[in-house]
Amino acid sequence: MGFLRYILGPKLYMEYGMGMKMYEPNGLEKFGDQILSTLNLVWNIGFYSSPIIATLLYRRGYFVMDSIATLAKLSTSIGIIVAISMVMRGLGRSQSASYTKMIKAMEMLKSPKTEEEGKRALRLFDFEFKNWAVDFDVKNIQSDDKKKCQALARNSTRSFRFATLPCEIAAYIAIHTFGIKMIFPGSVKLLQSYMRPMLISGRAKLIEEENGKRHKIRSIDSNDIDTIFVDNRQKSPNGKTLVICSEGNAGFYEIGIVGTPLALNYSILGWNHPGFEGSTGTPFPEQDKNAIEAVVQFAIYELGFAVEDIILYGWSIGGFASLWAASCFPDVKGVILDATFDDILYLAQPRMPESLGGVVRIAIRDYCNLNNAELAQNYHGPISLIRRTEDEVIAEDNQLDTNRGNFLALSILKYRYPFIFQTPQLNRCKQILSKPLEIRNSTASDDDLCLTRLITFASDQGKKFPMSIGEDYTDDVRHQMAEFLLRKHFRDFKSSHCTQLPTEYFNIPFDIPVEQGFVFT
Repeated sequence: MGFLRYILGPKLYMEYGMGMKMYEPNGLEKFGDQILSTLNLVWNIGFYSSPIIATLLYRRGYFVMDSIATLAKLSTSIGIIVAISMVMRGLGRSQSASYTKMIKAMEMLKSPKTEEEGKRALRLFDFEFKNWAVDFDVKNIQSDDKKKCQALARNSTRSFRFATLPCEIAAYIAIHTFGIKMIFPGSVKLLQSYMRPMLISGRAKLIEEENGKRHKIRSIDSNDIDTIFVDNRQKSPNGKTLVICSEGNAGFYEIGIVGTPLALNYSILGWNHPGFEGSTGTPFPEQDKNAIEAVVQFAIYELGFAVEDIILYGWSIGGFASLWAASCFPDVKGVILDATFDDILYLAQPRMPESLGGVVRIAIRDYCNLNNAELAQNYHGPISLIRRTEDEVIAEDNQLDTNRGNFLALSILKYRYPFIFQTPQLNRCKQILSKPLEIRNSTASDDDLCLTRLITFASDQGKKFPMSIGEDYTDDVRHQMAEFLLRKHFRDFKSSHCTQLPTEYFNIPFDIPVEQGFVFT
């Protein structure tokens, strides 16, 4: 049994404290791993091309009784190669001091007396995350927030339409094969294999230089979510605020947006979508919702942060997870959305043939309905949006007026201030958003006057959205208020979609200051 641990043990990537140096397997382990990796690659290629291979084998007469012996010999030969390769790998690992230390740490997890010591020892290693012990299981807690999230999830039901059955079937097949991978390319294993050295290096930097701690969080649907936590509560006043970072559709916390709040000494909690790197599952909306819910619950119940000290920071498609979390935990300090869209349907349709428009709509609406504009109406707290003026992903041909962030911003403001953002004001704001925003196009006294109107109304009526302020305003006053609110919630960054956000663009979202005792309702 002792040697079996080396044969079946996880792949070791790095031992921390060795100067950011990747683990180097010896000759036996490397050779065995290469053979197993090659066979695994061949298996994956064969699996995805199995219909073609099966057709060829059938035409050549391999699916008859006389061919069973040949197929049995081939299978036996491959089995023997796999067994020999695994034994070689085990022998190589048993001769490695680093691997032996990791195995001893894993053995300590089996006894309650040494479990905590074993967990501390394992944090010195980076290895396959599937072998990592679960640090937090959301099923073990009960809370009103958890029940609210589950209730919100139940409200979104899908209706079956018999008249469109062929399109329904095509949409289901498309989204469950290549569709979800097109929307979330970070879940493609081939891409992860290519990026793994960068991910390991980025993770090592967070752990060794920032004293980060990796955790495995189990969600309500039993997915294991790969996370990293950097605690700056003792380092800086900003550290008392936790920024939960939700990455884009090909982003990973190891090399993602955590760098911006980290540079400002905030505490950060990064996580990978289901199916990304160490996280299990597939990034369908329901699994993504359960993942971010578990991450926030971990921050509250395990890390000890108050909801009011949490900022939700979402980049690109990560804005959906951030808004979902905000709708479940409405008392968060704020939501920051960077390069985020209003509705993924309007991004998906132009990228597919026009003839498939109906199938695309069904696939998105029924299985991947990332509608941020609709979701944002469930959150009434402070929110800010950052638009990339050279965004090549959520804008058509880099045209600023087609940037989907414009539509998200106006839909949020229209919902929150319906009497201010009427048709003339919406048209005026669309014209403003068709070109880069000027840093200042009004006087300080005008801004003070607009803020005073908001404070006075909120102090009298409370900050309840939709807010009825502006019902008796003239069009000129509405224009002035609309531009003021747009500037307070929306900011331009001259950049493309994937550039790291500079620290000067990361600010606490605007909130209406009112007298003590008034809260969002």
